Amino acid sequence: HYQPYDRLPIVHFGFWQETLAIWADEGHIPRTLAETWGDGNPADAEITRLLGFDMNFFTTFCPNAHLLPGFPTEVLEEMPDGSKKIRNSDGVVVMQKPEAGSIPMEFEHLLKDRASWEAHYKHRYEFHEDRVRHTPVLVNGQMIPWKDGGLEFLQSGERDYAISLYAGSLFGSIRNVLGVMVASYLFAEDDELFTEIVDTQGELVYQVAKYALESGAKFDFGHFWEDICFKNGPLIIPSVFEEKVGPHYKHITQLMNE
Repeated sequence: HYQPYDRLPIVHFGFWQETLAIWADEGHIPRTLAETWGDGNPADAEITRLLGFDMNFFTTFCPNAHLLPGFPTEVLEEMPDGSKKIRNSDGVVVMQKPEAGSIPMEFEHLLKDRASWEAHYKHRYEFHEDRVRHTPVLVNGQMIPWKDGGLEFLQSGERDYAISLYAGSLFGSIRNVLGVMVASYLFAEDDELFTEIVDTQGELVYQVAKYALESGAKFDFGHFWEDICFKNGPLIIPSVFEEKVGPHYKHITQLMNE
């Protein structure tokens, strides 16, 4: 709100697992923390304290605004070097290499046309209350179920650290499911389907955020996740993003500002 402040918080955005292992080898953090770290879990809270950060940006209430249920992870092929070709929870066939935490190589995407959308995906974007009610709440370094005190904690607002409401991803998660190539062609080859997918995702995110806010939970800020650029520029034409995705951003941010 452009008001005076005493200091800016020092915030991190999580860690590569390989980096944590190196820091453990160098003696900066205990190995048990490196091996058990996850965004927002107790190990994360302790690493945050040890390294001098104020918070993890992912200290957030993160209801499910994506595919539900996800696809069962399935190993399709194993390579001599230990690499595995798997179908992941998005229905995408990727190469999983041992000890690698970076973005995997993609081979095939189940979602590619109207038939696959109707058969395998559309129903997985339906809103229901359990998307929010089954999300645990981070309470002082411990994950507490919504029904067992998590909601009351969020309603009270009694905390000395910020908690955000994760407002989902309006295109990045779609790009994950479609892949860059299919996503790049689909809006030109089947604008109706492309628009329906974006609108379905946008409506789901809106309903999830609306339910969380109407519960009386108090959040300090909301945030979206979009991973839609590479080193040479955006992975979607900016005008297409503005036309198709922009209205959903406005709708959801207006909800949060009310």
